[in-house]
Amino acid sequence: MARASTGSRVRRPAGSATEQPRFGRTRVSGILPGIGPGRGPLETVSEGSCVFLVAGDGSILLQERSDDVPPAGIGRWTPPGGGREPGEDPRATALREFEEETGVRLERLRYLETVTPGEVEGLLVDVLHVFYADDHVPRGQIQVFEGLDFQYRHPREYGAMPFNPGTRNLIGRFLASDAYRGTLAMLQPYRAGVGVIEIDRWGRVLLQLRDADLPPERYPNQWSIPGGLIEAGEAPDAAAFREFEEETGHMLDDLKLFRLYRREPDLPASLTDVYHVYYIDADIDEDRIVVGEGQAFRYFAPDELGALDMPVHARKVLAEFLASGAYRAMFH
Repeated sequence: MARASTGSRVRRPAGSATEQPRFGRTRVSGILPGIGPGRGPLETVSEGSCVFLVAGDGSILLQERSDDVPPAGIGRWTPPGGGREPGEDPRATALREFEEETGVRLERLRYLETVTPGEVEGLLVDVLHVFYADDHVPRGQIQVFEGLDFQYRHPREYGAMPFNPGTRNLIGRFLASDAYRGTLAMLQPYRAGVGVIEIDRWGRVLLQLRDADLPPERYPNQWSIPGGLIEAGEAPDAAAFREFEEETGHMLDDLKLFRLYRREPDLPASLTDVYHVYYIDADIDEDRIVVGEGQAFRYFAPDELGALDMPVHARKVLAEFLASGAYRAMFH
């Protein structure tokens, strides 16, 4: 839940100099990919942060700009954001700019990626740090301190809206990301998920250290079972194969269903209403895992699990699996 700022604010006049594109200048050692040839060491580049605030219907909060930047010019739409100030980290920039422009302090901000014109054609800033959030911020709570307006606009509307090419490409990149799809899925009233318990030759289970910037109710910085949400029209086993590959870089050859759990009465603390748990003794080398989601992956022996910070529902699932005939049968 975002909170509105309580400090006194004065709306900036439309079209004033403070509304021109404001991207900070920073010195970089070496040439950043995508900036192009000709930049020497310690040369300044323009750098900023932007925020995609996602609503439950898939709409994204966009700002209608009052400054005349061609080709779309005045009235074009962009995600909120702005330039990085000296001594400020990109996350602080994103939070400050969003609050300055809307009067709202986000509390569920997450980092997605850093892009340059080499990755996003037409981008008008050398380095852009992209963030996203799912704070519940009704339009009536948003004030307009910069630009002409703020509105939630759905992707189906974007074709007819004025965007500069770089912004249109950036939005398209975000809409195609797992971050957008996953955020939208988590905002739905009914969620079905999958988990994959992968075991090595010594009977250890592979666990994922969840991202540090997850909202509190999604168990940040805790070890849990790899997996995720089932997408619309997707079979549970297909979701399990997909999620495991996205998170670890490995496509499994086979999976076996251990159990189907329901939030009530099985797992009251679960993030999903239905949870399909699969298992496989794929014995993947820990050093060959590519961390696609989360902070890390590591194998743990059964007697090591008790000391881990772990979601309650994941601990219960693992305890039941390790006590099951399915687990014992793999070592006899």
